[in-house]
Amino acid sequence: MKKAREVLGAMVAGTDGVLAAGLIGMDGAPIELLKMEAGFPAENVSQDVVTAAKLLLYMVRKAEGGSFDQLMMSCERFTVLAAMPGLDYCVALFLSSRGNVGKARVQFRRYLPELVSAVDPAAAG
Repeated sequence: MKKAREVLGAMVAGTDGVLAAGLIGMDGAPIELLKMEAGFPAENVSQDVVTAAKLLLYMVRKAEGGSFDQLMMSCERFTVLAAMPGLDYCVALFLSSRGNVGKARVQFRRYLPELVSAVDPAAAG
């Protein structure tokens, strides 16, 4: 079984413009963090990503929207993709403004189940 860091590495491999990828606890503390761009403050914004994901999850439940899939936020300098595959953690992928968002979304969706099983082996079975 792969470790979470290896799965995060596979998730970002071959995707242009990745700044960082992280597995973040619901308290906002990074559990695993891969920084591809040393100056990107992923550890400083991890709490904010979790807060945004929690808020969106609340809205989805309130509107009876079904299961929460992904959150994508874009600004001038970067884009963040986030998902909550469980209630204990959030997964975030940060891309530069020139990053390949389409490829990142495909990789995100592809590797999320593997990341869940790396973090919680009981969920895989």
